[in-house]
Amino acid sequence: MSIRIRKRAFTLRESILRFLLETQNPDGSWGYTPGKVGVLEPTAFACLALSGVASAQTKLQKGVEFIRTAQSPQGGWTIGVSDSQPAAWTTALAGLALLNYEGLKDEVNLAANFLLNTVAKTPRHWILRISEWMQSWDSSYTDQNLRGWNWNLGTATWVEPTAYALIFLKKFRALGGWEQNGRARQLTVITREADELIFVRACNEGGWNYGNSRVLGEELRPYPLTTSLALIACQDSPNRAENRKSRDYLERSIDEEKSALALSLASLCLQVYGVEITRINRRINELYGETLFFSDIRTTALALLALQAEEGKNCFKF
Repeated sequence: MSIRIRKRAFTLRESILRFLLETQNPDGSWGYTPGKVGVLEPTAFACLALSGVASAQTKLQKGVEFIRTAQSPQGGWTIGVSDSQPAAWTTALAGLALLNYEGLKDEVNLAANFLLNTVAKTPRHWILRISEWMQSWDSSYTDQNLRGWNWNLGTATWVEPTAYALIFLKKFRALGGWEQNGRARQLTVITREADELIFVRACNEGGWNYGNSRVLGEELRPYPLTTSLALIACQDSPNRAENRKSRDYLERSIDEEKSALALSLASLCLQVYGVEITRINRRINELYGETLFFSDIRTTALALLALQAEEGKNCFKF
C-alpha cells in the first residue's frame, strides 16, 4: 500500500472513530442515525468496531453494558428497547458483540441456547405439509424446507438472519462453546442443516438473493450484501461448488456496487477468503468523501471493521 493510500485510510479511520464516539447515546447505545433512540443492530456493530481501539474502551464498556442488560430472560434480544419479542438475528449480533468479554460467558451461552431453540422450518399450510410427507416416501425425495432462522419468530426463514445466526454459533463453537456439554452435538446438527439451507438457495449465477433463488418460475438475481453474509457464514466450506461460484460472482459484481454497506460487508467477506481488499476499501473511502455514509451508524461501524480487516483483524473470521 502506498504512503498516500495509507494516509487516506488513516484519515478515514480517524473520522469514523470520531463519529462513532460522538454519536453514542448517554445510555451507551447507538441509534441508526445520530440522536435516534438506541437499537441493538447499530449498537452491536459499533461495539465490534470499537473493540480493538484502545482509546475507545470507556465508550465500548458502556455499549457492552447496554447490550448485556437488554438481554431477555430467554437469552434473546429485541430489535429496540420498546419491542417485546426477541429476534434470532439481533440475538446473533448481540452474541458476537459479547463473545470475547470476560465475565459474560453466561450471557453468551444463553444467546446460543436461544438460537438453538428458535431454529425452524418455514411454516407451511397443512395441505403442503401432507404433500411433503407423502413425497418423503419416495427415495428420490429431497427436503427443501430446511431449518434456518427468520426475521420474526414464527415466520419464513431468510438468508440474512440464518447467516447471522450461523456466524455467531460457529464462532461460539470455535471458541470452545459447549465443548463439554451435551448440546455440542445438537449445535453441530443444526448448523449443518442451516448450511444446506444457505447452499440450496444459491442463485444459478452464484451468490444469494434475500430468500429463495427462484419464485413463481422466475430466476432471481443475487446481491453483493446477502452474498457476502452467506459466504462469511459458510467460510468453513470453501470448496463447495456453490461457495466458489458465489465468490466469483462477488468479485465480478463488486466494482459496480454503490452501497457503502454492501462494500464494507464484501470487504470483510473477501478478506476471510484471502482476497486483496485494498481496492474495495479505497472505494469505501471515496464514498465516505462523497456522502459521509449519510450519517448511518451501522454502515460507518462496518466500514471501520473493513479497514481493520485490511490489517488482518477480522471479527467475522472463525
